[in-house]
Amino acid sequence: MTGAAIATLVVGEVREKGHLDRATIVQTALRLLDEVGIDGLSTRRLATELGIKSASLYWHFKDKDELLNEMSGVMFQECLHVADTGKPGFDALGWLADGARGIRRTALSRRDGAQVMARPRPKTSNAKSPFEANVQAVMRSGLADMEARLAIQTLQRFAIGAAMQEQSNTGASTFVGLVGTGDEGFEFGLQTFIDGLKTRIAERASVKSVKHARN
Repeated sequence: MTGAAIATLVVGEVREKGHLDRATIVQTALRLLDEVGIDGLSTRRLATELGIKSASLYWHFKDKDELLNEMSGVMFQECLHVADTGKPGFDALGWLADGARGIRRTALSRRDGAQVMARPRPKTSNAKSPFEANVQAVMRSGLADMEARLAIQTLQRFAIGAAMQEQSNTGASTFVGLVGTGDEGFEFGLQTFIDGLKTRIAERASVKSVKHARN
């Protein structure tokens, strides 16, 4: 290859890199996910969809795993929001339950969405602050710090797991002995968990009340 040809290739790759950013690639990948599923989503297929060479994707993502992790992060951004504790009548446990519903709804909104959201999300410089704010919001219900963290984590896993089962068992519920709809099963499990938290909080408040009365 001549020096001129190499220069042309390099300039072409730089131009491709310059016309793309991670956000554009991820949004295209999410759209393609609906068409081909997680197994059919290859870097080659994505590059074709973007109209670039496969090698150009590696300017932004080192491999498919990193891309899927970024897609997971974007999907979580679509459904998770910092709690508005200043809102009159803010209900911490109600907010927590709505968050779980949002995760499941987002996971079900895309083909193989639950599999994507089950992946580890990329760590970013501003990822800790919203999470810590949400932990503080959940603690307003009466839960201790670690309990709030575990409650958030447990409901995220429950929501994703429920969505994953629904997506993998589509049309097969009568053959595997499942009862009720996906919504009914999810709401039953969610409400049972929330009721358990309420019982824990009430018991703790009762113990504190007794101790205070004795003092």
